[in-house]
Amino acid sequence: MDWSKAKNVLIIGFIITNIFLIINIENHMFNREELQLISDAYIENVEGYLRDNDLKLDIDIPRELISLPILMVKYKAFEGETLAKTFLGDTYETIGENRFVQGKKEVENISNKKFIYRNHDVEAINYAIEEEEAIRLSNEFLKEKGLMDDSLKLQQIYFGIIKDFGETPVYKLVYNQTYKNRFLGESYVHVYVGHRDIVGVEAMLLEYNKTYDQKIKIIPATEALLRRMSDMLQDNKGEGEVIITQIELGYYFNPMDINFTNWDTVESGTAFPAWKIVLDNGKTYYVEALKN
Repeated sequence: MDWSKAKNVLIIGFIITNIFLIINIENHMFNREELQLISDAYIENVEGYLRDNDLKLDIDIPRELISLPILMVKYKAFEGETLAKTFLGDTYETIGENRFVQGKKEVENISNKKFIYRNHDVEAINYAIEEEEAIRLSNEFLKEKGLMDDSLKLQQIYFGIIKDFGETPVYKLVYNQTYKNRFLGESYVHVYVGHRDIVGVEAMLLEYNKTYDQKIKIIPATEALLRRMSDMLQDNKGEGEVIITQIELGYYFNPMDINFTNWDTVESGTAFPAWKIVLDNGKTYYVEALKN
């Protein structure tokens, strides 16, 4: 037997075994650190800290701690005359380059990426229809106008006075776009329902382009809440109890990150993993979820 060769084989075997043990020990330590971050005790400490600072939780804080990829998205393009015919019919007046009017109805196309529809011809009545009826009217309207698809999910419903619609309460239905069952923001359709008809629609939609190969570890929901705590308290100062009703993980492309002077030429951008925090008054906060 060649003892020199056998000795080398044993040494290499010991090295491989040690490397394997080191990797497993490091993974075990890393996993323990993650479990500590999302342990019940840690969650309770965060909940207590939020309560002490006058933030009420009407949800359970998510415990998921995963990795997600970064997405490339592009704006869905809206063409002005197509919008006008869809919402106003064949006869309408064009005002300037982006506004279209037919009687008391109008559509404004903003940089071919966002549009606003208003119907001022609906009779103002001070008693409300049932919420289920408002949902039915909204869904039928979106289907009729070609805006409803499987990626659009109804997330929130509010009822009350909204400045743009006078002193008569209306329903506001918030639809968010999704990608693989996670929200894709800032991408939405807002539908405003009066007593008998749709009184307004506002929409800005994104389209999925591609997924980057690398996945990135995200921060836990607890950290997202703590990061936005001051903003939520400051924004709602003097408005009564601040209640968090929703927190979920998804993707967020912020159009405000782009210089507004370039708005007309921007066609696509990067959607990063983000936490979305929603209050009971409808205010929404996004927190970039990339772990430093």
